[in-house]
Amino acid sequence: MKLVDKLTLWLVGVVFLVTPISMVISYRSIRDNIRSAEITRLQDVNNKVAEQLKAGIPPHKYLLDRPIAIKQISAMPAQNTKASTYRFYNTELKRDECRLDVVSYYKINNLIYSVSTYNYVTRGELIIQGMMRALVWKMILIIGLVAISGRLISRYVLSPFQKTLEIIQAFSLRQKEKITLPLTSTTEFKQLNFFLKKMTDIALEDYSRVKEFSENASHEVQTPLAVIRSKLELLSETSISENQAVLIDDMQNAVEKLVRINRSLLLLTKLDNFEFEASESIRFCLITKEVLASFENWIQMKNLCITTNINNKVSLQIHSVLAEILVTNLISNAIRYNIDNGNIDVTLTSNSLIIKNTGLPPEIEPELLFRRFKKSNQSADSIGLGLSIVKQICTVNNFKVSYTFANGLHILQVNFAKVREVIEEPEENVEIVFNENTALA
Repeated sequence: MKLVDKLTLWLVGVVFLVTPISMVISYRSIRDNIRSAEITRLQDVNNKVAEQLKAGIPPHKYLLDRPIAIKQISAMPAQNTKASTYRFYNTELKRDECRLDVVSYYKINNLIYSVSTYNYVTRGELIIQGMMRALVWKMILIIGLVAISGRLISRYVLSPFQKTLEIIQAFSLRQKEKITLPLTSTTEFKQLNFFLKKMTDIALEDYSRVKEFSENASHEVQTPLAVIRSKLELLSETSISENQAVLIDDMQNAVEKLVRINRSLLLLTKLDNFEFEASESIRFCLITKEVLASFENWIQMKNLCITTNINNKVSLQIHSVLAEILVTNLISNAIRYNIDNGNIDVTLTSNSLIIKNTGLPPEIEPELLFRRFKKSNQSADSIGLGLSIVKQICTVNNFKVSYTFANGLHILQVNFAKVREVIEEPEENVEIVFNENTALA
């Protein structure tokens, strides 16, 4: 919900909360003022009659056509004036009436008189009805004005804030351009723009330094590794003993592992910096088949049985390099952690890629396998970055990857966020056993 809508609802809520309280206060104030004014008027009438009695003027001259009653009583009451109201049904007019009686007591020429008069006053429910009608129009007017004011505030007062949001949403570290925020006269917006400007400038500088460092580090590390590799190859061609050959082989394996670690860390850095942007859809099914074909020799060596169920017409919005790395890491992981004469099942549908393989149970928690340099002890050749790269590729492309182990099978599943699918033409289940006379289609 937008800020202006929240403010509008808040103000309307305050109005709805305050209005009933103010209406009760207003009702009581109006009712009491009407009653007090009428009592004062009727008391003035009684006082006028008492003055006539005291002056010896016949009261009938003043009583003409007035509801005034004069009585002589024996004792003076404690209160000089009494006011009382009562309601009754007027049979002639056929409606409820509310009458206010005012009785005043006077001592005139050693005699005590009571002078009473009355008048009809407005009933309380009539006042409430009038106030309710006014309240309805008042609420309609307030809500309308608040809504219009909110839109005007959103258009003029909050306009710099909206533009700032649009600029921040479009900001990208890859563009390497500093943002320019709109000018505003609002103090809070000025502070916000200053903070955002400062943070984005720092982010750009840090991004540039980290990217430069990773590229330089990768280049500088690759050079001595290439030198070491070439020197080891030259050394292995000289006359050496069997023990020396074993040591050289161990060193070559270590160098190759360092090369793979360096490349993997560089790839993770590029993924973290979002340097792979998918500009168009690719045929993900073709990449899956090509990767499977590239592992033919390795699969033959372990005598694995491959079962595939691949949809022929699935396209994904993903960078082609990342798609190949994703499938390669998943397939190589299924081969590396498999057992001899084991099974691998590859299923590609319009919604997911599922790879199942036999193997020993994992020795660490499944969720830890996606962390960097976390691996089970089943393969000493692994550098522990394959599934980390898979996880990061899925994060960049809004995919979801999960790992489970059930019924002796390792199950890695990648759910696609957005799939551009042509006509579904899934392949039939095909079981392939690699040997010397077979090849992967």
